[in-house]
Amino acid sequence: MSTRLSELLKPECIELDLKEKKKADIIRELTEMVSRCAELGDRETICEALMEREKLGSTGIGNGIAIPHCLTPQVERTHVAFGRKLDGAKFDSVDNQPVALFFLLIGPETDPNLHLQILSKLARYLHDGIFCDLLLTAGSPEEVIEAFRSKEQA
Repeated sequence: MSTRLSELLKPECIELDLKEKKKADIIRELTEMVSRCAELGDRETICEALMEREKLGSTGIGNGIAIPHCLTPQVERTHVAFGRKLDGAKFDSVDNQPVALFFLLIGPETDPNLHLQILSKLARYLHDGIFCDLLLTAGSPEEVIEAFRSKEQA
């Protein structure tokens, strides 16, 4: 399976104006987005797995970014969603700052290496301030995917 984020992200799994304000609700909203473009099985079980992962340490990595993620038997392949909340949301981030950019990653338990590769690539990309600005100013899901495509070609 590809680790190209531009190929993993689908327009229907991108929301540029998240509604929720609390961690558990945002995770649920992102999970619902993924269910629009993928067969997820029991979404409640996935939300619980994501919240269990949060108990190990917040996936709010700082600089307004969070990458909630989990491995689960509920999916057969990796799914990614992107959500943006320009006014930010509290997410117990490591720097205690509000989070504006959310990436949800749900992968199968059978492929932890792919999961780690995608997490690593995403974290690398998100250390680039210019790239993050593109995500913050994107006017459509297609512009988000194009930002990833450009980053992958750089």
